[in-house]
Amino acid sequence: MNGKIFSEELIGMTAMTVGGYLLGTVDGLVFDTVTGELRYALIKLRGTPKKGQKVDAAGRAVVDFDDLKIGEKSITVI
Repeated sequence: MNGKIFSEELIGMTAMTVGGYLLGTVDGLVFDTVTGELRYALIKLRGTPKKGQKVDAAGRAVVDFDDLKIGEKSITVI
């Protein structure tokens, strides 16, 4: 689709590490209301958060969108 994806397609995608470890699933997205820029993906973790990992009040990992590589069926946290 020419480098475009709908937000509904991202929600529910599997999130993996570069090494293939399953982190969880994309549970939400955070946009900057001033610029409209997509800032963060919220990952519902499969396990407990790693020490120092940013999490929101619901326990989801907060990952900078620039740190994601989006594939057809999953995203990779780089």
